[in-house]
Amino acid sequence: MKFIKSLIFIGISALSFLGNAKTNNQIQVRSELASPIILENSEEKNYLKVSLTGIEFDSSKRVPINLALVIDRSGSMSGDRIEKAREAAILAVNMLNNEDMLSIVAYDSDAKVILPSSKVTNKQKIIRLINKHIVAGGGTALFAGLSKGINQVEKQLTKDKVNRIILLSDGQANIGPSSVGELSELAIIAAKKNIAITTLGIGSDYNEQLMSSIASYSDGNHVFIDDTAKLENVFVREFKDVMSAVAQDVIITIHLKEGVKPVRLLGRDGVIKDNQVTVKMNQLYSNQEKYLLLEVIPEKGKVGQNKTLAKIDLQYNNLLENKTENETQVVKIAYTDNQDVVNKAIVHEVVAESEIQKVALENEKALKLYNEGKLEKARQLLQENSKKLRDRAEMLSEREPEVSSRLKEQMDKNNIMADAILTDDENTYRKKVTEKQYESKQNMKSVIKK
Repeated sequence: MKFIKSLIFIGISALSFLGNAKTNNQIQVRSELASPIILENSEEKNYLKVSLTGIEFDSSKRVPINLALVIDRSGSMSGDRIEKAREAAILAVNMLNNEDMLSIVAYDSDAKVILPSSKVTNKQKIIRLINKHIVAGGGTALFAGLSKGINQVEKQLTKDKVNRIILLSDGQANIGPSSVGELSELAIIAAKKNIAITTLGIGSDYNEQLMSSIASYSDGNHVFIDDTAKLENVFVREFKDVMSAVAQDVIITIHLKEGVKPVRLLGRDGVIKDNQVTVKMNQLYSNQEKYLLLEVIPEKGKVGQNKTLAKIDLQYNNLLENKTENETQVVKIAYTDNQDVVNKAIVHEVVAESEIQKVALENEKALKLYNEGKLEKARQLLQENSKKLRDRAEMLSEREPEVSSRLKEQMDKNNIMADAILTDDENTYRKKVTEKQYESKQNMKSVIKK
């Protein structure tokens, strides 16, 4: 009888636990637990996923862009690299319109603003400036270049524009502040002003930790460009993102009910203070999902109970309507004494994303082993992580094909990293791994429209 009551309760209530989803103007918000129904008195870890998906919109109605190009023109950029940098900058100019704001900063032993922030009304004049001033020679004053780029974007900072910096470099910062900590502080300052920084590293001599940290702290993208011929394609992909922005200054606050223990955020950085978790996302794009994963330990419960696990508050700037939007969702959890009921309620997509993020953390250990010269151990760990992803993908291949495909995609990335240990030189390998790790940990997916 106890089991029957439990089953009836679960059958009636299950829909309220399997995830809240709501489209709030430009964003579809969904909050769900990996295990929305758990065993009574269980203290097993669970995973709360809060995902935001930018809805499709008419691209002709996009909001203006406030962009700074910050371009390395040090001596190491001479030849094909500086030529491709000029071509990419000119491509950027031609992709903008007269409502967009553009500034260009070039840096070598010093940093110079070659185009102060202004509307893109005279493209030929801007192109002439690029051809004249983007010429290689000197050191790498990256800090000064990025500082001036932030300053230029800040001059045109408004809530109705997409604020972006594209930072390009092929070498080590060797003039002025140059540590990861010092450059990351600049990125944090930019993020507070809702400016995202995308970092493009060319070749195998730049500092991948520094460049990926700048991107991470400002919620931008990070790309390793091993072949300068790919630079224009990278710019095109970046502009597709920027031109499809639907929201900015996104703040998610999770209020966990007393008795629920936050363990850690997976992938994204945030602030955990007591039972409140706050995560900021700088920008969100059309047809793209960004999400956070929070590992939690739910409070104990009895058969038939359902409890509020968390209240989620969302706030963001709706770029297309230039106004602040707010939404609140409640996530609940139910208790049963039947393992089959628990198993049937599992949200495999959330479990898969948690596996991907845990593997990303394990991959960092592999990189550490690699840096210590323990190449075979690093390779073995990467292969073990690939096997974890493969096993779960095979288990879900029939009933959850899309989830299985997502896991296989990550497995392929892991295999590439494992195989590259045998083929790539040390500098190239670190950059490949850093880029793939960055992609995995960004908690970001394209949404395929059927």
